[in-house]
Amino acid sequence: MKVLFRYLISYPLVLSVFIFLTMNCSKVSPTPPSQVSSSTKHLDRHVNAVLKREGLQPSGMSKDAEFLRRVHLDMTGKIPTPEEVLDFLKDGSPNKRQEKIEHLFQSEAYVHYWTGLWVNWLIGRRSDNDERRIGLTVWVRDALQENMRYNQFVQELIAADGELRDNGAGNYVLRYGRSPVFLTSHTSRLFLGLSMQCAECHDHKTETWSQEDFYGIAAFFTGIESQRKGNIQTVDTLGNERRIGNYLIANGSKESIWVERLNTDVSPRFLNEVGYNGSPLEKREALAQWMTDESNLYFSRAIVNRIWKHFMGRAFVEPLDGFGEENLPTNPALLEWLAKDFAIHGYDLQHLMRTILNSETYQRTSETNESNKDDERYYSHAYVKPLSAEQFFYSMLQATGFERFQHVEMRGITKRGGKNRDDMLRQLELMKREHLKKFLFLFNNGEMEEIEAFNGTMPQALMMINGSIVNDSANHEELGGFINYVLGKWRNPIERMEYIYLNVLSRPPTDKEKAYFQRYLEWSLYSDKDLAYEDLYWVLLNSAEFSLNH
Repeated sequence: MKVLFRYLISYPLVLSVFIFLTMNCSKVSPTPPSQVSSSTKHLDRHVNAVLKREGLQPSGMSKDAEFLRRVHLDMTGKIPTPEEVLDFLKDGSPNKRQEKIEHLFQSEAYVHYWTGLWVNWLIGRRSDNDERRIGLTVWVRDALQENMRYNQFVQELIAADGELRDNGAGNYVLRYGRSPVFLTSHTSRLFLGLSMQCAECHDHKTETWSQEDFYGIAAFFTGIESQRKGNIQTVDTLGNERRIGNYLIANGSKESIWVERLNTDVSPRFLNEVGYNGSPLEKREALAQWMTDESNLYFSRAIVNRIWKHFMGRAFVEPLDGFGEENLPTNPALLEWLAKDFAIHGYDLQHLMRTILNSETYQRTSETNESNKDDERYYSHAYVKPLSAEQFFYSMLQATGFERFQHVEMRGITKRGGKNRDDMLRQLELMKREHLKKFLFLFNNGEMEEIEAFNGTMPQALMMINGSIVNDSANHEELGGFINYVLGKWRNPIERMEYIYLNVLSRPPTDKEKAYFQRYLEWSLYSDKDLAYEDLYWVLLNSAEFSLNH
């Protein structure tokens, strides 16, 4: 309560600096690297042609610090360290942005973050102890590390059979209880961008999908059998050895699905109304081949739309499963071209991501000009987007120094003959997971599958203001806390201020911000001037600049 009370007393400072930060935008426009792929250049030509047609002047390129923070959040799910920011700003290489992107692709942080994204997209945010999540996480991580082509990735999920110990993709089918209805609803939404679940009970009210269409796909998932075959020894995401159930998944001989509402059996049928005449034992394999075939335009468009939204903040088609006549693409030519380019390059997700990340379109600043300030459709500037729950949480851990100082404490315990390093690392990861679980509870919107953005609710704000992680890191008298570390390492007020800015906002302070803080140090009524650094830290952590990806 003491900290909260002092925070409220200093509210005028908080408000004034907060307003200043939200208005303080980048204006420098460095030249983007020239050695980019032909796909990236083609992307930019598409976007620029539309901007010219619409009479929109594109914003300039982002400053290096703005780009670095954005690409770290998008690729690793958290902000860069102060050392990474300084190294990048000092690097004079003309191709350093491309090199940074490649470095991130090779990082463990990229694999970890995108594994979590894909597992959430596939089965929702289930408990870390959930066996389906443990098994699927191992399979997805391996697929990302070897850059498995996306068509193969989807085929293995839909047609998964055999024992889970040999094929972890089978956890996807088991997650939905081998239910034809659930599997049809989810696969059509995620892999085709089609919200066909509405046709489960009646013909779709706004699209062409009928109940026969829905159950024609559902019929491919009928007859899936599973049998327990002992256990699997594996390692969970905390590094703990786990024993989870091993199941044998096989296709049964059932050929159709009985639909009570239609009072008839429905046989397998693709959305192009072509029936399936093959063996019932190969139904899911046939569905997987049809779904990922180059002629199925929904397949490539759906993943391009999803990846584009992740990086750009606005999808071509919103919502992501809203493809059809009701939600037309904002830039149909670019969507069509990106989908074809993706297929031409062998459904290589990393190629698609590189194409976007290296583009001028992605690397533009979020600062707008008079002509494009109202543009929300044509990508004339970077769209400011709220951090996802995980991005916000792990960036907060980074900004508070939680993991760094916990590692220091662990090394001390190890040297004193305490727990070994592996046990301490597992304990640290468990602490992070427990904090994340509480954090996600605050974010919960009642929907299991996709809790996306920080939306500034009162519980979240209070947690930022007075939560234990933030509280401990802000207390200048707390040994091992971030502000205590800063005050002990630097004597010069500006050096202290610069490091706080680098750590929280991933950029150095401007001259105006330096002057403002120096005046605050001089004029504050605190007898202990170190409290002013706590105030600065609180303000930056609670600013829009920290909670948004810009």
